[in-house]
Amino acid sequence: MAKIIDGLSIANEFCDGIRIRVDEIKTRGVYPRLAVINASGENSLSNILKVATSVGIEVDVYQFDKQVNSDEIANLIAQLNADSKTHGISLRSHLPKSVRFRELINLIDSDKDVEGLTTLNQGRLFSGEPGVVPCTPLGVLHLIRTVHEDISGLHAVVLGRSSIVGRPLAQLLLNSNCTVTLLHSYSHDLPEICRDADILVSATGHPHFVTEEFIKEGATVIDVGINKVEEDGKIKIVGDVDLDNVASVAKAITPVPNGVGPMTVAYLMHNVLKLACCY
Repeated sequence: MAKIIDGLSIANEFCDGIRIRVDEIKTRGVYPRLAVINASGENSLSNILKVATSVGIEVDVYQFDKQVNSDEIANLIAQLNADSKTHGISLRSHLPKSVRFRELINLIDSDKDVEGLTTLNQGRLFSGEPGVVPCTPLGVLHLIRTVHEDISGLHAVVLGRSSIVGRPLAQLLLNSNCTVTLLHSYSHDLPEICRDADILVSATGHPHFVTEEFIKEGATVIDVGINKVEEDGKIKIVGDVDLDNVASVAKAITPVPNGVGPMTVAYLMHNVLKLACCY
């Protein structure tokens, strides 16, 4: 039976270290501050605010309604770029269809790009240069390392090629000397390829897509998926992985919720601290 990787406990322990560092730099007059730009009432920020408060990071939320246009957000980004008290800027991706996320992301100063999503920071990652790395891939790698002390030479398969998770995660794993296979919706023979993976990470956005037939005996499985499904008339959050089905084969697996999600928020705080230290 697979070990359940307790992402919430691991994130809490990681945040304890962040809190100590935040207290440290405050004695030097630096107060880490995050600006969050949000244009969706559905995208709850309560967990981010809770964790930020616990580690001593200040958060300013700029809430727009769904009628917001690109110029309004662009003007705000310009103001925040020029604000010396703001160390990190997070643009939440749930934006109205008329607003082009990639264009706005690239208006953020790369030294305030707390989620590592600007083209410049992603280019730095792919070139092996120092920069800001996306939060979820960092959290995934952290969880993998709680199971494997050394991942050099292991075969890691990543399901999903988004610029937020799949592609940067594949690069992080390559930088850690893994052999990496990146799969997507056009890939053939998915279960067969996945069965060769020592580490399988799924970020497809399809509930219970990964079943036992995808899993090599003793593999580590990281479930990035957050999917809403209706069961017995109630909305439930489930992952990409059918945990009950996979747990009998895998060595270790993350649950949903309380797996990757808390680590994503923890690394958001880590990145704010990093940018504040460099400011």
